[in-house]
Amino acid sequence: MPPKKKGKGKKKKGGDDSEMEVKIKQSQHEVDALKDQMAYRRELSRRSLAIADNYREQMHTAQANIEELQSDMKAVSSGLTQQYKTMQMELGFKITQLEMELGSTKTRLHLTDQELTQQRIQYEKMQRDKDAHIQMLDGKISNLETSFENLIDIGFNNILTRLNEEKQKWDIKMDTIFDENKRSLRNLNLIHLEV
Repeated sequence: MPPKKKGKGKKKKGGDDSEMEVKIKQSQHEVDALKDQMAYRRELSRRSLAIADNYREQMHTAQANIEELQSDMKAVSSGLTQQYKTMQMELGFKITQLEMELGSTKTRLHLTDQELTQQRIQYEKMQRDKDAHIQMLDGKISNLETSFENLIDIGFNNILTRLNEEKQKWDIKMDTIFDENKRSLRNLNLIHLEV
């Protein structure tokens, strides 16, 4: 309890002190944060230097390996050169052979395409000729049907005309025969009345 009274007696001054303490604490926090940041950066720098040293070491090792490999390559370069020349000649021969086969295949393919195109043209022409021939035959059949119908009509009309003519002739002959028979019967007095 006595500390509370003491605090109440110095209210304004205590407020200034607490504000100052807040500022000091904030400053302390900032300082601590800066220290932490600097420590982190120092750690990063240390790690970066370590990594750089590691890379330098790896580079020196790689350089040594390269020099060793170059030395080994020089040692076997004559044999490899001979093998390379042999392989190059063999590859050149194979390439030439493949190019010749490719050219031959292209030529055959071109000829096949030409033959196919020619056959397609011939087929289309044959199809057109066949269609034209069918159309011509259809026309001829239609004309023949019309001509046949006309011939039937003409023949039928001719038959009717002849039949009529023959009927008229037979009618005349029948009338003549009938008249002659009537005269004969009258002359014989076998008929008394006009028929």
